[in-house]
Amino acid sequence: MIARMPTDLTIRPDLVAAQAEAWRHVTSPGGSWTGFERAAMAELALAALDDADPIAPWESATTSGRTTAAAAAAALPPAVVDAVYRIARHAATLSEGWYQKQLELGIDAIAYVEMVGVVVVIAAVDGFFRAAGLDRPPLPAPTPGEPHGRHPQVESATLNWVPVAAPADQKAAVVQGLSAAPAEWATVALLSGAQYIPVDEMGELAWNRGTLSRPEMERVAARLSLARECFY
Repeated sequence: MIARMPTDLTIRPDLVAAQAEAWRHVTSPGGSWTGFERAAMAELALAALDDADPIAPWESATTSGRTTAAAAAAALPPAVVDAVYRIARHAATLSEGWYQKQLELGIDAIAYVEMVGVVVVIAAVDGFFRAAGLDRPPLPAPTPGEPHGRHPQVESATLNWVPVAAPADQKAAVVQGLSAAPAEWATVALLSGAQYIPVDEMGELAWNRGTLSRPEMERVAARLSLARECFY
């Protein structure tokens, strides 16, 4: 369970449970990375989000001396450290050309998808605590173990830069984007269902869990997307 500071806010139990599971997931072994590597990525993402004076998107976190999670950075290749920092702090600046450069630097395409999934979870949970004015919980200790190496059959997609689970281009780009790393997609879907709306309810424009109405939720989402320069 995620510990929280005393607050007047009432937080739904399903939201508490989803965030606790997501926090556990990011420090557990995945398909391409060990639990220790994933925990290092998570720490780096938090360091990037906490950086009061972030480096420019085109600068390297490893050569600038600005990466504050030094122990975590030492556990990962420099290219991964730089990629995690930029994805976490400067997501709006990413391009297909930059993604291709990561592959040239030696990051496997499916491993990249998993890495993005870790950063997405960190940003979502961290954003909740910041917005709620609560102290962020510490990450769980890494779970020992090697990557399981199980991946779905993937294909190139016209709607995404990254490989996606077959068949490609049969779903919206935002839905299939993490499909090459199913556990990451499932965790993001779990958070999305608690913090936003369950995937299977997306077509219901009048959906309501008894708090904000669907139109109110979409208005908040649209304003946030504009502020964050979200392409989608």
